[in-house]
Order: sequence, then structure tokens, then C-alpha cells
Amino acid sequence: MPDTDMLDRLIRTAVRTDDDVVDLVADLVERPITRQCWVLFLDERAVPVSFVMPISDLPWQPDEHVEDFAALVADVLVQVAATEVVLVWERPGESRLFPVDWEWVDACACAFEERHVRLRAQVAVHTGGIAIVSLDEVDEADHGPIALAS
Repeated sequence: MPDTDMLDRLIRTAVRTDDDVVDLVADLVERPITRQCWVLFLDERAVPVSFVMPISDLPWQPDEHVEDFAALVADVLVQVAATEVVLVWERPGESRLFPVDWEWVDACACAFEERHVRLRAQVAVHTGGIAIVSLDEVDEADHGPIALAS
């Protein structure tokens, strides 16, 4: 569990680069424990808002509830005065992302865009490491699981 000094530092440090995003996720999630999605909120200066939303009850595959998820995040975004979010896909026991994970990445990108929620990044956390995932990699995912460089 993160200590309070580290948490205090995190909520004062801007997340400007992809490396900053990965460092933020590594400090908060540390290692994958359960299959879930974390939503991290950043303010207009790209500083993390002191509110983190773990979602552990998402269905295995994206369905019509992706729109509900996007609506919830859009509402929270306004309530916490954030301007963008980072989605973190926690996948314990896996060393790669599978096609169903890429379905989530794509579905959330589309649903969040429709709700005008700015996605700063989507990040995978699994036993193989922590890395930003890009929709450019989705075509490769159609051919089987993809390992991430950490």
C-alpha cells in the first residue's frame, strides 16, 4: 500500500509525459491483484486529482454498459473538476493483453469520445509489466495475445 508521503507527492506532481503516466500508475497500482479498471483523474495542469475510482464489476467483454461507464466517468470528471482521465487495466496472472482486453480499450475510447471525456492514456498493468496501450496496436491484437514492453 502506498505511503502518505508518496500519495502527497503524487497529487502535486504534473503528469506531462507518457513516462509520467506510467510512473503514476506504477506508484498507485504497484502490482496486479484483481481484474479491474482504475480511473485516474487529472486537472487542467495535468496534476492528479485526489480521487481514484476502481471499477471491479465490469463484465468480461464490453457490452451496452460501456456507455453507462462512460457517462459515470463524465459525471465524476465534472464533480472533481478534472479535465482528463487515465484508464488503467489491471490484469493479474497475465503477461499480456488478450483480444477481449483490446475490445475494452477500443470500446472505452469510443464511448469516452462520445461523452467528450478526454482520455490522457490507457495503461495495462499485468505480470509482464506496466505500459501505455495504443489503439494502433489493436490490429496486431486480432492475431492473438500481445505482450507489452514495460
